[in-house]
Amino acid sequence: MRRLGRRGSDDHLSDYDRHRLLNRRLEFTSRVLPWAFLIAAIALSTIVVLLPADTGMFRWVWPSVVAVSSIAFSLYWLGRSRLGVSESQTTELVVLTTQVVVWGVLLACLALVLFPILDPGNELVLTSTLMGGIAVGVFPTLMFRGFTLIWIGLVGLGLAGGFWTEPEPSRYVLIGVLVIFVGSLYSGTLLLANLFERRLRAELVAEDERDLVELLLNDLEDGAQDWLWETDSRGIASTVSYRFAEQVGLPAAQIRGRTMHEILIGIGASRTDAGRKSLDLLTANFQAGTAFRDLTMQVVVRGDTRWWSMSGHPASGDGADYGWRGVGSDITHSYHQRQNILRLAEVDSLTGLRNRYSFNSQLSSRLRDGRRVWLAILDLDNFKSINDRLGHHVGDDVLRDVASRLHSVLRSNEICGRLGGDEFAIAFDDSAFDDSAFDDIASADEVEERFQTILDSFERPFSLVGNQIRIRASLGYGSMPDDADSLEDLVIVADLALYHAKESGRNQIRAFDATLRDRATGRARALLDLRRALIDEEFELVYQPQVSAATGVVVGFEALLRWNHPTSGLVSPGDFISVAEETGLIVPIGAGVLRAACTAATTWPEDIRVAVNVSQVQLRSSRYVESVRQTLNEVNLHPSRLEIEVTESLVIDDADRDVLVQLSALGIAIAMDDFGTGFSSVASLARLPLDRLKIDRAFVAPLDADPSNSRFAVLRAVIAIAKSLGLDTVAEGVETERQRAIVTECGCDVIQGYLEGMPIRAAEIPDYLNERPGGPSRLGVAATTE
Repeated sequence: MRRLGRRGSDDHLSDYDRHRLLNRRLEFTSRVLPWAFLIAAIALSTIVVLLPADTGMFRWVWPSVVAVSSIAFSLYWLGRSRLGVSESQTTELVVLTTQVVVWGVLLACLALVLFPILDPGNELVLTSTLMGGIAVGVFPTLMFRGFTLIWIGLVGLGLAGGFWTEPEPSRYVLIGVLVIFVGSLYSGTLLLANLFERRLRAELVAEDERDLVELLLNDLEDGAQDWLWETDSRGIASTVSYRFAEQVGLPAAQIRGRTMHEILIGIGASRTDAGRKSLDLLTANFQAGTAFRDLTMQVVVRGDTRWWSMSGHPASGDGADYGWRGVGSDITHSYHQRQNILRLAEVDSLTGLRNRYSFNSQLSSRLRDGRRVWLAILDLDNFKSINDRLGHHVGDDVLRDVASRLHSVLRSNEICGRLGGDEFAIAFDDSAFDDSAFDDIASADEVEERFQTILDSFERPFSLVGNQIRIRASLGYGSMPDDADSLEDLVIVADLALYHAKESGRNQIRAFDATLRDRATGRARALLDLRRALIDEEFELVYQPQVSAATGVVVGFEALLRWNHPTSGLVSPGDFISVAEETGLIVPIGAGVLRAACTAATTWPEDIRVAVNVSQVQLRSSRYVESVRQTLNEVNLHPSRLEIEVTESLVIDDADRDVLVQLSALGIAIAMDDFGTGFSSVASLARLPLDRLKIDRAFVAPLDADPSNSRFAVLRAVIAIAKSLGLDTVAEGVETERQRAIVTECGCDVIQGYLEGMPIRAAEIPDYLNERPGGPSRLGVAATTE
């Protein structure tokens, strides 16, 4: 914004500001000049006409000239100031100059002509009148110092000429008085001119600032969604702003005179229940005279649905009456954003089902109604392997398809949500069944049947990445008030039932029973004990020998993990390994087992190997291969003397295979434990870097019976497969001479079992080797965490 200075000089001003200031001076002059000179003309003409002296034709000629010039100049300036008729500034300055000169000459002539013929009394009247005329003429020319000087000079010279006709002593006195008067008048004029100049400049600055504010306000109004509204004490719109009329979609004339209630009804505010409630609240506030804020309502303007927020407060009127003033806002955009946020807060963005928060909220409302409610938690059995093998984008497609299947079988009174990951929840209440036939036995059957229907929806394969993929799920459920007395407890019991379903073989449905809570408590207690056992070093290893089936020479030791519990005594791995795997404690436990076994092996003959059983959790832990390499280096055990055993059912992913390949590259032997009980195929065996197959005891135990049974045939087939792949075989659980004879006859390489030796501590191994026929073996040893 341009800033006008406050100094008298215009040198520092821009051409635009100089033009504005000159125009403002001319405006002031045009308003004052006609009236000042018109009054002076009337006064002087009257005096001239009424003078008793004989002035001849001057008595009529001078007033006529004054009258004509006065009327002409007055009409020009009145047209400029009142009618808006404005010439260029140069023309106006020329006219002003002409008027000042003409009138100055006329008044000077008046003095020069009349003073010589008037008596002293009339001279005094004329002198007073002319000096007053000088003062009157100064005020209209105040804004132009040059014109003021011309005016004073012309009239002053005329008076001085008149005074010069007086007798010699008095003329000097009169001229001296005139000089003092003119000097004082001009000095006062300069002071007054400076004050007016500053005022003009201040006005222009204020106008600039006002224009800027109005510009900003106009810009804000153009982009804003707010408007003002006002009613009288009866609620009738008395003043209708342009913005309000624009928002309503009607001319202001059609809005004025109607109540706010009628205006809002006219644009559809009463079409919905929420809108009617808002209108009722608005009416109640009007009647009670209380202010209100952010009253939201839906309206229809020009066929477009909009959302308004209304705020208002009573305003004092004349007397005891009160009107209303307020602000309305179009919040359509923010309303839709808020609704979208609320929707996102309640809906799972991936599947479109309810999220955990929304599902729990719906379930809570049913529980508050006192209904009997069943809650089931469903978990996909093989989802992690799909994610790992096919990628997370395929996993997302699976979750969306699962959600679609669940939604397709839902009944109207059932709710379904995604709790997170691949875990879903389904709930319904007793309105799903016929109350007339509802008893405890019927309800259990009907509920189980309903959940089975849900699981059956997964029987049809899923079409993903061009393949038909079968997806199984496990489901656990509980009910309230039978199994739980709160929502949190109901979720816990359903989760415990789901865990039981997975333990039972997956793709199962299990209902909650009280024993599950006891088992969960036991697992929690076991977890605490396991943490303490790690700190107190309560774990120890025992070693079971493996011997050559052909020679009976010890070829390895398998290390078995035992837990010396301070109160429960010796605990086998089967009772705590699953808890350790679930909690991740198997990683530090396994690291301790590996170090202890490798350290013990360094005290054995160099041709005896040790094997350590590794879980899938360990294989997938970060830097597992590096930790094995580091352990071997620290205890100074050659990698060829270590054998890693993995359970067949766990080696199902490429990630596991990559870790095994890296271990094999170090020179470590890889054995598949419990072969025949898992899901491996011959093709999967060929993909893995295996050195040895360990045949599960389930194939060995029946061999004491007729060797022609199917177990015998399977044993032969397994050994034949291993030989075709170049793998050694180990028969586990050999306890009788007959079993040893049969597995040896079938071609098995190594025997392990009670027949060859019970598990023994590391300190007992040297004596055991010395007592074996032939002395210490020169062939190798193995160890594990089973």
